[in-house]
Amino acid sequence: MSRRVADYLSWVGVWAGVGDTQAGQQTAIRTDFVAGLDGTSLQMHFEAWDTEFKTLYHGVRAVLAPAPSGVLRALGYSTIHGPLILELTPDDEGVMALAGDSRANNHLSVTFVQDAPGELLFTAFWRSADKSAQAEDGPRMTCRLKPATPWSPPRA
Repeated sequence: MSRRVADYLSWVGVWAGVGDTQAGQQTAIRTDFVAGLDGTSLQMHFEAWDTEFKTLYHGVRAVLAPAPSGVLRALGYSTIHGPLILELTPDDEGVMALAGDSRANNHLSVTFVQDAPGELLFTAFWRSADKSAQAEDGPRMTCRLKPATPWSPPRA
């Protein structure tokens, strides 16, 4: 079954949580989904920080939209991988599984799974193109995300 951008519009908003890297390091993750172009695209902003918010580990800005072929692709820029194009892979309802290569010659896999109302499981890993797909030593990140209310300054 082919996916449409509309399948993910219920995720619009800010999601946050504290997860782990493969090295066992805790990381604070914030993901923002924004409907774009009258609901025909989904803008995504991702940040992974140390839990004291002093060091940005990784940031990504991307837009998920249909390619001319109709396949959903995410065109983005990563602070680690540079420019990238990820393609939505066939998967179950409530799953956004993206995979592809970056200009830095890395293969990336990013997945969001809505396994409960108001909760997304985020997982990501990457490996250099010269490593086997079965390599277990690539950097990984996992986090359960919940809807977050963005901070705003108090009103006078």
